[in-house]
Formats: sequence, structure tokens, C-alpha cells
Amino acid sequence: MKPLLTVGLIATAIISTTAHARPVDWTPGIGGDISLVVGYNRSNSQFNSDNYTTANLNHHGDEQDKMFVAPIGSLSYTFNDGDKQLYFGTNRSDIALGRFHVDIGYRQKFADNSMLTLSYIPGVLTQKTWQDPYLQNVERSKTKTSINAFSVKLNDIRGSRFSGQLAYGKFSVDQELSGNDPLLALTPNEKSSLNRNANVLYTEGAYSQPFSRSLILRTAINFTNINADGNAMSNNIYGVAATIIQVLPQSSFAFTVNYKRALFDLANPVFNQKQQDNKYSAFFAYEYNQPFNWKKWGLVSLIGYSSTQSNIDFYDSNDLFVSAGLNYKF
Repeated sequence: MKPLLTVGLIATAIISTTAHARPVDWTPGIGGDISLVVGYNRSNSQFNSDNYTTANLNHHGDEQDKMFVAPIGSLSYTFNDGDKQLYFGTNRSDIALGRFHVDIGYRQKFADNSMLTLSYIPGVLTQKTWQDPYLQNVERSKTKTSINAFSVKLNDIRGSRFSGQLAYGKFSVDQELSGNDPLLALTPNEKSSLNRNANVLYTEGAYSQPFSRSLILRTAINFTNINADGNAMSNNIYGVAATIIQVLPQSSFAFTVNYKRALFDLANPVFNQKQQDNKYSAFFAYEYNQPFNWKKWGLVSLIGYSSTQSNIDFYDSNDLFVSAGLNYKF
């Protein structure tokens, strides 16, 4: 199954690197920020939208390079009592951890310093994939994918350093034609086992350990269940992550490493084996505040690398990206 989040999208999304070191701005009224970033992405995934054709299903895709320019931002409204907030846009906490989506939600701050976040991911940001990724020596046709999901997150539970999140949603492929290449000679049941449309359940528990007022270590374990319409695409993903956050007088950075293990339910009929993936990633995000004495402005950058090592070579991939830009807070 294609990863739900691609590094290409993550690379366009850097707004703030210090989400876990800085509290949410609870100043009553309207606030937000907007960024414009430029970046570079190199990928050799079979699912890269520039790899139109493939001659070998037993190999990763050709290496592709791409430059991009993208605006991104968020908007919030804090009520007069200063403990309730509505927001729309990118979630800064997820960006600092190398994850990206756009959501609309509600935040509630409590007297014990815990914070409840209820959010909905409306699927407004679509991604491209192949209608049938297994076609050989002919041009593959693109289709769109999207995620619609609900999320509940509780930070600093009862004033502690523990946080938790539960999310549930639907991953949709507009035109799912996997396995229809006549050369594969798959039966109707085998084709249906490749259906990528899925219900997705995500859970995470995290612990933040401050070493000083400016240095924080965040560790987390997470679990994802992908219950796909096709049994060969259904899988469970077990993950761990660690983030170091350092806040300096005029700058700050966050460095995150992730490891995930994906175990699939049934054998993929194209390759006659059950898929197993090891996923590694690392992200370094940096922000420099008030460059040239520009108030409310910041220089932001994100460098990231991710690698998927699968027992099925078709799903191997390596992705590298670098981005930089300007952020304006209001």
C-alpha cells in the first residue's frame, strides 16, 4: 500500500520547528501564520508521479528530482476567556515531527495545564498515485487519493508529561484498478485483494522530558491499523519516535527520528509473498526569528530523509528533501 503521507508534501509544510517547546497562543482574537517555501525532493519510489512507466516489478523506481514552491498556513480564533480556540490549517506539532495534514478543530485548555484537541481532517489535500501501479512497459495513469479522519488528542494529561492521540478515518483511491494488467493473469479474487481503499485507525502515546527550560526530549510509540478492502493491502504498523527540541534566544530546532515496522495480512498475488516493511526517517527543522530585525517574521527550513526497506523490492524507496522559506505570524 502506498504510504499515506509522502515526503513531498511534508517538505512543503514547514511553519514552526518549536511546536512542543512553545505553548499554543491563547491571546483572545484572530491569529495565525503563513509561510512561503521553496524546496528540492529526490525520490526513487515506484509511486513517484514522474515514474510513468516501469519495466521491472522486482526493483524500486527510477530516481526523480523535483523543485517546488508552496504557500502554507494556519488561522485561529481564541475566545475572550482565553481557554478555548477554533483553528484551521496545518498542525504545528505534526509538522515539527515530520508529519503533515490540514485539519479544522477545537482546543480546550484546562486548569491542570492539560489540553484537549478535537479535529477533523477533511481530505482537502489530495495526493497522486497510479490507478494500477503494476502495469509494465506502458504508461501508467494517475488517480487521486485522500484521507478523511477524526482525531482526539490530549496533551499533558492531568498536568503530567504524558500525551495521547486517537484518530480514525478513511483512505480513498478515486480509481482503483490494481492488478488489471493482462500480463499478470490474476483472478477476480486476486485483483480484489489489491484494493487499497481502507479504514485507518491510528493511536499514539508520548512522553516529554524537559532537561532545562529550553531543551526537551519527546518520545512516542504508535500503532496504525489499515483495514483495506483488499486483504493483501491490510496491515498493522508499529512505530517508535524520538524528538529533541532546543530553543535558543533567537532560533530553535527540532530533530526527529522514526522507525516503523509494517506487517501485511495476506500474500500479495503479484509477488506471491506477504509484504513486510521496515521504515526509517529523520527530520531536522530549524527556525531563525526576526531576521534583519523584521518583527513577526522568521526564516524556516526542513531537511528530511526517509527509507522503506521491504522484502518485496517493488516497495523499496529512498526520499531526500530540503526546503527553506519565510514565515509571517499575525
